[in-house]
Amino acid sequence: MQDLTPEDEMLDLEARCLLLDDDFAKKQEAVRILKQRYARPLMGFLGELFGDLEVDERAMVVNDALLEIYRRSIKGTLDANNELSGLLFTVAKRRAIDRRRRSSRRIPVGSKLAENVGDYLKDSTTGSDWRLAVIMERAGAITDEFRAFVRTITAPQQRRVASVVADALPDWMTDREIAGEIFERFEVHVSQLEVKGAKQALMNKFRDLMKKKRQ
Repeated sequence: MQDLTPEDEMLDLEARCLLLDDDFAKKQEAVRILKQRYARPLMGFLGELFGDLEVDERAMVVNDALLEIYRRSIKGTLDANNELSGLLFTVAKRRAIDRRRRSSRRIPVGSKLAENVGDYLKDSTTGSDWRLAVIMERAGAITDEFRAFVRTITAPQQRRVASVVADALPDWMTDREIAGEIFERFEVHVSQLEVKGAKQALMNKFRDLMKKKRQ
């Protein structure tokens, strides 16, 4: 997200004030203001990160994000000290990941996938193996097996990290993003160091699956 223009800052402030009002009609007006300003940028943002989702699915994600803002304002959990635009994009990304998980789609095989995963694992044997899997059109099968493996994990912390990593494929999340997503889903605080430790074991399994498919 880029810094807000003065006009967007005023719009954001207006929406926050309306959402803090006890009048439901004013809260709904705030949502309309946010939708009119951010629906198109959100659709573009989701299109870049989640090209496997259909246009109507991305539109539903946008609506889900706006609805989440509205619900937080009703519950009194909306942080009025921070800009709504950043929150909208964060919530939309999480909802898109949830929708991808529910739809259980096979990930796309192609140059974009190789770029996303390959760049994350760049200069490593795992990264080279992954690119090879993409070229040989085995990436989908590897991901399916990895997601199946996640369901067998019994250690709570590792399973939480694994489920977030698996749901985000073909995208890769930073340790901070994973920790944030774990808190959002499970209301459990996990340090980035704990995430990193759990991820190491997962990457070993991911590497084993790629070697198996390469044979």
